[in-house]
Amino acid sequence: MNDAIRNTQYAIRDTALLEIGVEEFPPSAVQEALTQLKEKGKELLTSAYLDYEKITSLGSSQRLIFLVEGLASKQRGRIEKEMGPPKRIVLDEAGKLTPKGKAYLKAKRIKKRDLGVENLEKGSYVYIKRKVAGKRTKDILPSLFLELISSLRFSKSMRWDEENFSFARPIRSLLALFGEEVVKFEVAGVSSDRKTRGHRWLSPSPVSVENPQEYQPLLKKKWVVVDPEERKKIILKQIEKIASVLNKNGGRAQILEDNRLLEEIIYSIEYPTLFMGEFDSQFLSLPSPVLRACLRDYQKHFSVVEGGKPRPYFVGVREGNKKYLEEVVKGNQRVLNARLSDAKFFLEEDKKTLSISVHEDVKVQDISSEKIISPLKEIVVQEKLGSYYDKTLRLVKLADKIAAFLGENEKVRQRVKEAARLCKADLTTQIVKEFPSLQGIMGREYALYSGRDARIAQAILEHRMPRSGEDRLPQTLEGAILALADKLDTLVGSFWAGFIPSGSEDPWGLRREAQGIVEIILDRKWEITLDYLIEESLKLYKKEKKEIGPKIKEFLRTRIVNILKDRKVKTDQIKAVLGIGYDKVIETVERGEVLYKASSGEKFKEEVIAIVRLINILKQAERWNLKIPQKVKEELLVEAEEKELYHHYKKIEKKVEKLLNKQRYLEAYGSLCSLRKLIHDFFEEVLVMDEDKNLRANRLSLLSKIGRKFASIADFTKLQVK
Repeated sequence: MNDAIRNTQYAIRDTALLEIGVEEFPPSAVQEALTQLKEKGKELLTSAYLDYEKITSLGSSQRLIFLVEGLASKQRGRIEKEMGPPKRIVLDEAGKLTPKGKAYLKAKRIKKRDLGVENLEKGSYVYIKRKVAGKRTKDILPSLFLELISSLRFSKSMRWDEENFSFARPIRSLLALFGEEVVKFEVAGVSSDRKTRGHRWLSPSPVSVENPQEYQPLLKKKWVVVDPEERKKIILKQIEKIASVLNKNGGRAQILEDNRLLEEIIYSIEYPTLFMGEFDSQFLSLPSPVLRACLRDYQKHFSVVEGGKPRPYFVGVREGNKKYLEEVVKGNQRVLNARLSDAKFFLEEDKKTLSISVHEDVKVQDISSEKIISPLKEIVVQEKLGSYYDKTLRLVKLADKIAAFLGENEKVRQRVKEAARLCKADLTTQIVKEFPSLQGIMGREYALYSGRDARIAQAILEHRMPRSGEDRLPQTLEGAILALADKLDTLVGSFWAGFIPSGSEDPWGLRREAQGIVEIILDRKWEITLDYLIEESLKLYKKEKKEIGPKIKEFLRTRIVNILKDRKVKTDQIKAVLGIGYDKVIETVERGEVLYKASSGEKFKEEVIAIVRLINILKQAERWNLKIPQKVKEELLVEAEEKELYHHYKKIEKKVEKLLNKQRYLEAYGSLCSLRKLIHDFFEEVLVMDEDKNLRANRLSLLSKIGRKFASIADFTKLQVK
């Protein structure tokens, strides 16, 4: 149901409020929960026949809120079906009651007017139309709220009570109201009431909420802004104010935009107060990624830049008001300077370990890859998967296999192999151990320091891209090949070791890796097959498990489905496209887009009906085990309609084949659909299953040739046309 009133049967409406008080949630889990609360809440209210005006989900790391405005006080009355016996038992051909039908009505205590008839696959059946009166909303909400909370799923969950209830973090309180009444229920040993708490430090005492309307204003007085969008506006407004202070003397400093950090802060805090601090300018000599990691990853600070270069300032966000803010600024400056000092020390020590000169004007000598990657033997990926040294050896082989399949020259292949050898080396450095987000980034820096080819260094940087849905794809050829190999090895290795995602559980981030594989192939327009990639990757494991291959491919299939949905391809069209295979990602997505575009055509319905009719008769021939010859014999074409269909098909056959080979599917489909009327006329005037087996076989051969061409685009029998 849309956020609108479907009818006015029950005019008495009120607001329902559910607040789930929790131990501190990770920001990502808050976003997961709020999305699910809204979507699942709509689903539950709709299935419970409860009308409403608007649903909102709000919250922070401390509380999750589900708010329903304009909720009807009672369910809609409705008619429900109670299926009965086959129609022939109850009603005769004239529609009159049979003796058994009269007995049926008497037993059910109903009148004939209460009966309906429904045509099912197995035949026509009668059903009883039962009027169901709506229950009171306040009687439904306890079980609905309980089901809503229980339905929430997280990538990582925990259990903490005797009931073995699973949630992202323990539930500590439940506020549940419908109007001024408490909605009574219990979850994980916690009973609902009308109490909430203010800010965890500024106003932690319990406070009673009389009704949902006073909830948000009351909490605002207690230093809690429950709406994430409102918190975002507060933060952005304060950022603008700080920027104007920075530039009051005509400067052009900017507070660096960081949407990922902004989202994290929005869902972490309940009352944001921003402040500006300063760090020692000596640390501006640190590489920009290191500087940003210190500010962002550990201190959750925004960086300040001017003309693209960092300035010795930062913008932090305090959880709370302005009281003692000067002390907060001093404390943050002290901690940040210490963190930056550590980073500088780690960087210099790493350079010494790698025997790299720290003098920029000195030409440094190349050092062997083996010397650099040998320490990776001590870092275990996972017990079954071995060390990062083992992973590196697999990456070198797999990346080279991919480059060779793509037909890249020897120079490219050498760069790819060298980047593969070095891409995990920075895991041994102190700086990456301290700042894991710098993996790959520091690998690039160290590769450049040691005098390696810039293309190798860039591939090392890009080998983990995209790291998230917001991250960019690898920009270089070498980086794209290596990133594909790295994600493929992680995915295949995890399945091989038995770490297969289930439900919302995905601790290894395999859905993200699979999405990256598909996106890289699409971005590069590579004609490489999933079967080849999976097979070559599996070969690199000691004990090859061929039964894992289909599971991995099916997992990748889901990612392709998501991409097709993002491109507006409809569900039945996706089924039709994937129905003939999805081994080549680029080809599959192109076929999906073509089907979507074709579906907007005026004649699409007629085209599909003709195609499906053709395919169905071929399936019938297959069921009857009829042999269909490869070649159509022109001398056996008797009827004018079959001759016309054959001759027109022969005119377009070579053109269609060329278009299909070039993956110009829309043009191929258009050419094939010029046969639409001829196919229709053929079926109207020509008996395909003729008693003469030679005529029958020849007609099936003609239809088979046309059908195979359509089947190169999609399985049209899976389309639903209206």
